[in-house]
This record gives sequence, C-alpha cells and structure tokens, in this order.
Amino acid sequence: MPIPDMPKPPLTASDFYTYITCPHWPWFDRFASPEDRALKRALTASEERRLDDGVSHERAVMATLIKEAPVRELSTAGDVSALFQATLQAMQEGVETIYQGTLIDGDWHGRPDLLLRQEGASRLGNWHYVPVDIKSSHELKLTHRLQLVFYSVLLQRLQGTMPTRAAIVNRDQEWHWFDPQESMADFTAVLAALERIRAGEKPPLVLRKACMDTSPWGVACTRQAEAAHDIALLYNVDVKKLAALRDLGIHTVNDAATLSVPDIAGAAPGLTLKTVEFVKAQAQALRDRTVFVRLPIAFPSVPLEIYFDIESDQPNDADYLFGFLLADGAKGGTYKAFIAERPEDEGVMWREFLAWVETLPDSYVVYHYAPYEVTRLNLLITRHGGSPALQVFMDRMIDLKPIATKQVVYPLYFYGLKYICKLLGFHWTGELQSGGASIDWYERWCETGDRAVLNGIIQYNEDDVRATQFLKEWLATYAGRVTSYNEPYPWVTP
Repeated sequence: MPIPDMPKPPLTASDFYTYITCPHWPWFDRFASPEDRALKRALTASEERRLDDGVSHERAVMATLIKEAPVRELSTAGDVSALFQATLQAMQEGVETIYQGTLIDGDWHGRPDLLLRQEGASRLGNWHYVPVDIKSSHELKLTHRLQLVFYSVLLQRLQGTMPTRAAIVNRDQEWHWFDPQESMADFTAVLAALERIRAGEKPPLVLRKACMDTSPWGVACTRQAEAAHDIALLYNVDVKKLAALRDLGIHTVNDAATLSVPDIAGAAPGLTLKTVEFVKAQAQALRDRTVFVRLPIAFPSVPLEIYFDIESDQPNDADYLFGFLLADGAKGGTYKAFIAERPEDEGVMWREFLAWVETLPDSYVVYHYAPYEVTRLNLLITRHGGSPALQVFMDRMIDLKPIATKQVVYPLYFYGLKYICKLLGFHWTGELQSGGASIDWYERWCETGDRAVLNGIIQYNEDDVRATQFLKEWLATYAGRVTSYNEPYPWVTP
C-alpha cells in the first residue's frame, strides 16, 4: 500500500474537538491575521496541568493493559510517513494491541491511542482493527464520539472494513463502547463544516462561554462579533437559531431589538414565540444597557437560608472545599467551610459534612447557582454514601440560575454568576478570581503547605457564597414585579 501524501495542515481528530468547542477555533488556527494572533491566549497553568493529568491517566491505563495483553508501542516522533508505515506493518502482522499508531489517508491524519485487533475479515486478513482513546473524563462525550468516528473512517479506508465499535477508557478505567455508525450523521455534518473551513470559508459568527473558557481565541471571537454588532452577542441563542434569524434578515443586535415578534415567531424551526420574545428582549438589553424583569420572582420565607458552593480539583476528580453561608439573622451571615487539605481527605470532609447536616433545624432552604453542586453531591453519595438528613438537604436545594436567567434579562453576553453579580454591584475581594485559578492554588497548597494559599482559596469560596446571597437578595428586592431598569441603575451607589 503506498504511503499517502501529506498536505499541510491535515485534517486531524483535534479539529473535531476545536470545532465543537468554538467553530472559529480551527479557522483561526489556520487563517488568523497577525492582529488576531496577538489576541490568542496562552494555556493557563491549570490547563497545562490538565493536559499533564491526561498523560498520567494514559500511562496508568497502559500499565494495566500491558499486564493483560501484548502491546506494541510505536514512536510518535519523526517523519509521519514513516510512522504510518510502521503502523501499517503492525496491522498487517496482526499485532494484538497497537499503542500510538499513525493513520493517514490523503490529507486525513489520525493518531488513536489504541488500535485493538478484532476477529473479522478485512484486507489485512481474518482480522481488523477498532479505535480506542484514553480520556480523563467520566463519560463518553460528543467530541469523543466524533474523533473515534474519524479514526473509524480512516480505518475503513485502510483495511476495507468499517469498525462496528469504538470506545474510550475513562478516568476510572471503565470501557465505554459505541457503534460509530450511530454517530455518523453528526460526524458528516461537522466534517462538511470543517472542509469548508479548510477551503478558507470563515464560519458564521458565534460566541459561546466555551470560546472564552476553553478556546484560546475567545478575545478574537468577541471582538469580531462586537465589530459587526452581530446577533452572535445574544446570550443563549444557539447556532441553529442564529442561522434561522440570519435567513430572515436579522443580522445585528439592532435588527433583533426592532424585529416584529408576530412576523418572526414560527417562521423557522426553533423560533417559538417564547424564543423570539427573549431574543428581542436580550437585544434591547444589550443595545440600551437595560435590565428587564420579565416574570416576577418570589422566594419562600424560612428561618434559615443556606448558600452553598463547592470547589473541586477537576483534573483529579476530587472535591476539596464545601462552603456555606448561613443567613440566620446575623448581620452578613456566618460562613462555614469543610476542607479536604489533601485530595485523599475527601472522604473525611464528606463525613464531617454529613454529620453537620444532621444538626440543621427543621426549616431551611439551600441556595446555589447552576446544577454543579447537585451533580457533585450525587457523585459523592455513590462514592462515600449518603444519609436521610442529606436527602432532606438536597430536597431543599434551590438552583438560582434558572430563576435568575429565565425571568430576568441582562445586558450581558454570558450569564455566569460572576458576570451577573459584577453587573449588579458585587465585588470579589481576593486575589483569586476564578474557579480554574482555584484549582491551581489548591495544587500549589498541596505542594507547598503555604497556609496563605489555602486561606486565599477559602476567601474565594466565601466570596462565591456571598455573591450567591447577593444575587438572591437582589432578585427579592428588584425582581418582585415585571419592570425594567436603565442606567444609572438604582442599586448602584453614586
């Protein structure tokens, strides 16, 4: 079999991840101007560590596999044509497991973590190969599926047989299998978009929180949307709805702010009356710097309000701080924290938390922002066990995010707690300003034992729960009726 030609840059599995995260990421990687490249951010320390953690997880999985079956590890350095030839030779020999093989067909270039031999005829003989990737997440995600379908199509071209299954090995070394054909429609759609990008076509404007949090091109994405006053700036309007609005001649924020709701509602799939009303309100909020209360908000009256926030070391899948603000009549409330000073102390922290929950009074509610706290509690129940009192605690949890984001419209691109609370006048007090940086600080604390670092994490968590209380109190004060607020806002002290 001839060694394929390798035009630069090739299509790779990483392109599917970057496209799903931010459609402009693979475009900027190829065609960004010098001015845009100056805006590209470097990886944070947390992101670098996350990559290192993925490598560590991969090594741990491979150590287990090597004990169970013969593995041929191939080089990843050197001429890609030679790497492909070495992989092809191993496949033709029928090697049981190939680690770090290189697959090439035309300008498609893939490197699955593992190629596993399976029984079943192909051009190779009475066997063929299926792809497996080693991932440090828990579940099989869309990006994993698309990357594995990409490898499967490459394998089909090379061995003449389409794999009927592919898998990831997750953080817990569990194998999650699926049939690549089940994800072929999604793969084909993304592939078509990527081929247009590779041909030089710039994707329609889109702006997501992932553009800022994950992609290195977030500032460039924001600037291009702002320069065009594009409807991509509207919060929570997905790609399909953006396309539908553009097809109807709505391209700018002002277009959306002045649209006729009766004319647009129902004009395309997804453009329901409720959606179009929100689009118009969001556009008016951005254009006029207005806060709209669309539906009145009320909260239960109870003797004790608890505000809850968890800090997690996501690369190590460990929770290290449970923070609570107890608003029981005391001025400002009382802050309480449970801390795992080392990742292995998570179980101790959990048991202390369960014991504390047993002491709570009969009447209370627990406010948090976004579903993360519920997700982590359910995971930790599986890991460490629960209790009847904890179930009561969870039954009384109220997520402020759907209340604050569906019933109120803000002049913001994103509706994260920090974005909203900063607009409303809350300020984080410490040097530590983000959850990602909190992970970095926790790892620094574990390495150095510097109490100032741990205290900074605690201060950051206390600010988070106080911000949650601040938001709830703002909603109770200013969002009790349908109304709107223009600058200067009544909650801002001159």
